[in-house]
Amino acid sequence: MSTRHKMLALAVVVAPGAPMAAGAQDLSFTHLEGGYIAGFVNDVEESGTFTDNGTFELETDSGGGGFIGGAWQFRENMHLFGEYSSAGQDLEISDGIDTDDGEFDVVRWRIGVGYAYPFSSTASFYGRLSFDNAELKDVRVAGFDLDADADDDGIGGEVGMIWAATQALHLQGHVRYTSVGEVVTEGSDTFDSDTLVGLKGRWYFRPNIAFITGYEFGKITTWNLGVRFAF
Repeated sequence: MSTRHKMLALAVVVAPGAPMAAGAQDLSFTHLEGGYIAGFVNDVEESGTFTDNGTFELETDSGGGGFIGGAWQFRENMHLFGEYSSAGQDLEISDGIDTDDGEFDVVRWRIGVGYAYPFSSTASFYGRLSFDNAELKDVRVAGFDLDADADDDGIGGEVGMIWAATQALHLQGHVRYTSVGEVVTEGSDTFDSDTLVGLKGRWYFRPNIAFITGYEFGKITTWNLGVRFAF
């Protein structure tokens, strides 16, 4: 094979990967994503809302559901964003005589605005302000009339960093505060504030499509697995 033919063959092999590298290296916030989410809500067993102020004894276990989120970048470094998730939680309830199994849903969403500062071509710091909502709903336990639905909202904030470890692998870490992150165990309120720490990873197997996974530790701990479409 001539040198010219070898160069043409190499160009054919490399060309499909070039757009992938360019697309994956872009740290733009504009995207849509969704997938499976699982998690565990701490302290439900001590919540007066759920125990009917001590009438019932509870045990909970983790469950799963779905999530969707997205963001739109404008004015170079600004972006609007939104997230929604709904995940079921297993529940065992007893009144001291009868014991039965059931479940309830944990619904959380937030919307807000953020600002990103590109530290380098492969790293960006960002900050966000948000309006957060959390709800414990649809408590379903056969044989028990448990009216324990609870809904609350408040302000949230987040700071984090995105790093393009390679052209196809992006890592993101954050610390965020939310006014509705912890189930209250005393008093009439249902939720209290919490600070959460999270880590996310994205692998771009196509120019603008990535497998994503994330873990966020707090009083409501979650992990997810899904797909992101970047624009």
